[in-house]
Amino acid sequence: MRPFSRLGIFVLCSLLVAPVVAAAAQQDLPLAGVARVAHLDYSWLAVSRSVQLSGPNIVLVIRPGDNLYDVNDRVETTSIAPHYTSNDIYVSPQLAARIEALAGQAWRTFSNAQAARQRMEMNDVASVNELRGTIVMNVSQLKGAEALMITGQAPPSAPIRITLLATLSSDLPNVLVGRHDITSDAFGKFQAIVPIGPDYTQQTFLHVTATSGPGVTPASAQILVDAPNAGVQVPWEQIPGGVW
Repeated sequence: MRPFSRLGIFVLCSLLVAPVVAAAAQQDLPLAGVARVAHLDYSWLAVSRSVQLSGPNIVLVIRPGDNLYDVNDRVETTSIAPHYTSNDIYVSPQLAARIEALAGQAWRTFSNAQAARQRMEMNDVASVNELRGTIVMNVSQLKGAEALMITGQAPPSAPIRITLLATLSSDLPNVLVGRHDITSDAFGKFQAIVPIGPDYTQQTFLHVTATSGPGVTPASAQILVDAPNAGVQVPWEQIPGGVW
């Protein structure tokens, strides 16, 4: 075969194949557009030269020229590798549909979890609003510790908030020391060890309140802060008698 004939056949084949390749390239979709349709955040990972698509409970990593892509902690594959052009990664319609399906499933799972959480919160609020009764509370300083021992009685399975306010001086307003949430048991009894820090100053007052739902009468108490081991005689603290 003459060289010119071979050249003509090559040119003819190139002209026949070029439209097919161009048509296939035109079918690919820009990944940024796929991300918008799927409601996923699009971010370029410069170090790994890839794109991350993220949303609730889902993270995908797409790499140009790689048939493998990451979906959370697993790897999936696509028959046509993504390719980089026009400042974006282009993917096949099949991969675009898969990305949208994965994102849709993740969004549905997230929405169902949100709805379940809201229902649970509403049920909790309703349960608290239905509580009726009175809180009875006993407060004492825990020996050997900078803490209070709080015991008492309340409606069964009631959420209780213990609040500590300190009176440090007659010239200063009361200071919030802390809030602690506990729950009474099935019989209504509750007990908690509550630290008094940062109010470690002796001979100051701590005001303790216990509150619950709107139908529950709160309780309050006041205690004078003393040394952790008040009244204990430690030998080395005693001043020896005699003349020095």
